[in-house]
Amino acid sequence: MFNRDQVYALYPGAEDMMQEAMLIWKLPAGKENMMSEVCSNGQYFAEEKIDGAWYQFTKGTEGQEYLFGRTISKVTGLMTEKGGNVPHILSALDRVPNGTALIGEVYYDGCTAKDTVTIMGCLPSEAIKRQESKGKIKYYIHDIIFYDGVNLMGVGAWDRYRILKAIWEKHSLNDFDYLRLAQVVERDIEEEVGRILNAGGEGMVLKKRDAIYYPGKRPAWTAIKFKQMDDVDLVCTRTIPATREYTGKEIETWPYWEHKVDGFQVLYDVNGIPYETAIYDKEIMWDRSHYGEDGWEPVTKPYAMGWHTAIGIGAYDDDGHLVELGTVSSGLTDEDRAEMGANPDEFVGRVVSLHCMLIDKKEKTLRHPVFKAWRDDKNATDCKISEVFR
Repeated sequence: MFNRDQVYALYPGAEDMMQEAMLIWKLPAGKENMMSEVCSNGQYFAEEKIDGAWYQFTKGTEGQEYLFGRTISKVTGLMTEKGGNVPHILSALDRVPNGTALIGEVYYDGCTAKDTVTIMGCLPSEAIKRQESKGKIKYYIHDIIFYDGVNLMGVGAWDRYRILKAIWEKHSLNDFDYLRLAQVVERDIEEEVGRILNAGGEGMVLKKRDAIYYPGKRPAWTAIKFKQMDDVDLVCTRTIPATREYTGKEIETWPYWEHKVDGFQVLYDVNGIPYETAIYDKEIMWDRSHYGEDGWEPVTKPYAMGWHTAIGIGAYDDDGHLVELGTVSSGLTDEDRAEMGANPDEFVGRVVSLHCMLIDKKEKTLRHPVFKAWRDDKNATDCKISEVFR
C-alpha cells in the first residue's frame, strides 16, 4: 500500500485506488509441457496480450482523472502520473462514475512497447504534438479493480471481467476507436494462442477464473502469460509442394483451373489382376471460363504457380543423423515459396531461424513454429537435438 497522505497530497481522490500492477507469472523451466493441460482444464480464460505499456486509469472520488504508470517515482515514492500525455483517453473515460479504476495497456496498433515510450516517455506538450502526426495512441482495457467506489480486488477474475464488460456497454465506451475492450477466449485456448502468434501478435494471458487481484505480487498459477519467446535454429530437411485441392467459396470467379486429359495406365490389384485406370496430364488455365466444364477442376493458387509452401525442419542426433522434427509454413513469403518450388534442392540443408511459442523439452517438439529467416552464416551440423532440447 502507498502512503495515503502522500497520495492525497499529490493525487486527491485516489488514496485507495492507487494500486501497483499485479505481475504475470509464466510456467517455470521444466513445466512447459503443462501448457496444454492449463489451456484445457476449464479453470482459466484467456485474453490477448498487447505489446504496449501498463497503465491504470483512475477517476477519483471527486471526479479527478489520472493515468498511473507502473514505474515508481524516485522523488515521490508513488506511481508516475501521465494523464497529460493522453487527454483524449481521459476525456473518453470521463463517462464512468467517480471511484473507478481500470487496468489496461497504452499501445499503437502493429507497434511495440518502444513506440509507446515515444509518447508516454516525454512531456505532455511533446506527446500531444507527436500524436498529431502519428495518430492518437490507444488504450486496451482488460481489468477493473474499483467501480463507483466499490473495491473489486477481492472479486474473482471472471466476475471482474463480466463487470467490466457490463460497464463498457452501459457507458457506450465503444464509441471511441482509441478504446478497446479485451475479448475473452474460453475454449480452444491453445489453438488461439498459436493463431495470434502466427499472425505476429504478442501472445495471451490466461487468468484463473476465481483469482483475486494481488497488487505488486506474482502469484503462481493465477495469471499465466504465453508469448512468443523462444528462438531456435534448425535445418531444412525438405521443401513441401502446395496443396492441390481448392476448397474456397469463390468458385464461380476462381481463376486457377486444371485440365485433365484422359489416358490409360495398366495397374494391378492385390490379387495381381490387371485393371485400367484413367491418368492425366495437367494444364493450368488462368481464366474463369471453365467453371462447370467436365474435365476441369479448381486448384489452389500456390499449386497453380508451382510453389512449395512449407519446409521440414530438423536437427542432428548424437550419431550425426539428420532427424526431422516437424514442419513449418507460417512466416514464409510468396518469394520464398516461389524460389523453393523452382529450386527445391537448393534449400535442403540450409539453416533456418524460427520463432516458437514453446520448445517442449520433454516431448522434444516445437509448439507453433514460425519462419524468421534463413541463416547462411551457420553450419547445419551445429544444429543438434541435444542443444535444442537441453
